[in-house]
Amino acid sequence: MDPIRLAVVGAGAQCTESLMPGIPYIEEIDLVAVCDLQEELAARNARNFGARAAHTDVATMLRDETPDAVMVVGPPQVHLDVGLQVIEAGCHLFIEKPAAPTIEGARQLVDAAAAKGVVGQVGHMMRHADPIRIAADFAAADDFGEVLSVESRYTTWPTRQLSPDKGWGTPDEDWSYMMVQGGHPIDLIRHFLGPIARVAAFRAHGAGSAKVYQVSLESVAGKVGFLNLQDSYNGWTTGLEIVGDKMAIVTVDDLGRVSFRRGECHVEAERGTKGNSTYVWEPHHTLTKWQRSGYGTQLQHFAGCIQAGESPMPSLYDGYRNLVVGQAILDACESGQVVAVPADD
Repeated sequence: MDPIRLAVVGAGAQCTESLMPGIPYIEEIDLVAVCDLQEELAARNARNFGARAAHTDVATMLRDETPDAVMVVGPPQVHLDVGLQVIEAGCHLFIEKPAAPTIEGARQLVDAAAAKGVVGQVGHMMRHADPIRIAADFAAADDFGEVLSVESRYTTWPTRQLSPDKGWGTPDEDWSYMMVQGGHPIDLIRHFLGPIARVAAFRAHGAGSAKVYQVSLESVAGKVGFLNLQDSYNGWTTGLEIVGDKMAIVTVDDLGRVSFRRGECHVEAERGTKGNSTYVWEPHHTLTKWQRSGYGTQLQHFAGCIQAGESPMPSLYDGYRNLVVGQAILDACESGQVVAVPADD
C-alpha cells in the first residue's frame, strides 16, 4: 500500500522536538513538504526530517504538493484557521491539541470535515503511548470484566493566563489550563469511560498560578471516574487506575510501569503465597520522548487509518468533546453544583 503523502505546517519547538522526529521511521508516511512563516525554519525541518520541499505559504504548498494529509502544529487559532483551509482543499487533517481556542471553533472543524468527507485526528498523544495501549488491552480482556471506575491523575507546572495576541483567543487562567494541560487527562478518562454525562468539581488557587481541580464524573453508561488535576509542580507526572468488575485493577505510572493485579495465582509456584498476583510491564529506559509518550505512534495510527479508510482516534469530534467536558468542569467549580455535560450530537 502506498504511503500517505503528508505535509507539515509549523516548525516550532513542539513540532520539531516531539512530533517530527518519529516521521522518518513511519513507513506509512511520505513527508512531502514543511511549511512555516519563517523560511529558515521550514528549510531546516525539511532538511532534517527528509521532506522534499519547504514553503512559507500554506495555499501554495497545498497547490504545488497536493498532499493526502496535513499536520498542523501551532497555537489553537492556527489549528482552526489552517485546519479549515486544509479540509477545504480535500486533505485529511492532523492537528495538535487543543483543536481550537473555543468549543465553537472545535465544532467548526468537526462539521467541515464531515461535509468534505475527510478525517481528522487531534494530538492527545497519551492514548497512543505503549503503556496506555497495554492498559487498554487488559481492560478489554474477558477476565478484567466491565470497567467500573477510572482515576486519571495529572500534575504539571502552573499554567498562566495565555496572551490573546498569540493565537490562544482570550482565555482566563482556568480556560488556559483546560486548553494546555487539562485536555490530556480528560481525553484519557473519556477513552476508558466513554461519553461523560455529568461532573462535580472543586477548585483551589494557591500562590501565583498554582491551582488544583478535583473532579468526580459519571459516564452516560453509569460508570464513574475521578480527575485529580494538580497545576502546582515544577515538573510533570501522571497516573491512571482502571478498576474492572472481575476483581482486577490496571495502573499506569508516569507513562511507564503498567501493573495488572488479579486476586488469584497464575502459576503453580504461587500456590503457597498470599496476596495478589501482579503482572508488571516497563518500557526500555533508552526510549526517546517521541517513542515513549506516543507522539510517533499517534502519527502511524493516523496514516494507517487513512490507508484503511477508517476514522482515527482521538478524532476531531473527541477534541471538541474534550473541550466541552473541560467547560463543564469549570462551570461546576463556579456553581458548586453537579453540572450536566451537554449530550453528544
